[in-house]
Amino acid sequence: MKKIPAWLLLCIISLVAGLALGFTNALTKDEIARQDEASNELARNKVMSEADEFVQLDVAADSGVDYCYEAKKGGETIGYVAKATADGYGGKIEVTVGIDNNGMITGISCGGSGFSETPGLGAKVKEAKFSNQFAGMSAPVSITKDGGQVDSVTAASRSSRAVCKAVNAACDYVAAMGN
Repeated sequence: MKKIPAWLLLCIISLVAGLALGFTNALTKDEIARQDEASNELARNKVMSEADEFVQLDVAADSGVDYCYEAKKGGETIGYVAKATADGYGGKIEVTVGIDNNGMITGISCGGSGFSETPGLGAKVKEAKFSNQFAGMSAPVSITKDGGQVDSVTAASRSSRAVCKAVNAACDYVAAMGN
């Protein structure tokens, strides 16, 4: 029996693995997109709980925000919900921000499908103790170490700064719309 060259065996294994990954991706991408949208909807409702309807607005790719929705109650615009992404310590942090018609923050929600901040440290930006601080503030926001009014998560200044950066980007976007 003739021996298969190692390089050929590696090529065959790589091809099979690549095809398997591609097939798995094709099977799961719609479900992943559905779960991401459900997560985004939950975050919108969390940060602007008074709204009974959200109308998606067109957002330019270079706007600094991932999406923006007009929040309505009884057909009247009560504010906006925008999501921005910033680089934390462990990767991207998606921050959904509710902003009322007066430019005040109604709430924030941190996370995202790729959220990978350090458990027990940076991951605490997802907790209510940190995120509830933003309600009632207006941009710009920053952590107390930088002269601001937001208490950062202990030993996670980079994650806390990333959240503030995303909040400011969302607020700036809504303000630039003329609201």
